[in-house]
Amino acid sequence: MTAVMLADGVLRVHAPIELPDGTCVDGSRDIAPDAPDYEEWLPHVVAIDDSGLYGHAEDEDIVRRWRTAASA
Repeated sequence: MTAVMLADGVLRVHAPIELPDGTCVDGSRDIAPDAPDYEEWLPHVVAIDDSGLYGHAEDEDIVRRWRTAASA
């Protein structure tokens, strides 16, 4: 179990959701520093740069194409 610390100190944790039909969907939830379970998650924190969740070349390409299309 890991939590990613965002720049503003908010923790993002994996939170799968089961839909009424039984389908399981990956998701996440944010935990603010004043949330009751914030301290519980702190030992599981990894830096956002070390998480491997962001900054992939494919992601950057998608954002670049979106920005180009949005500015047209």
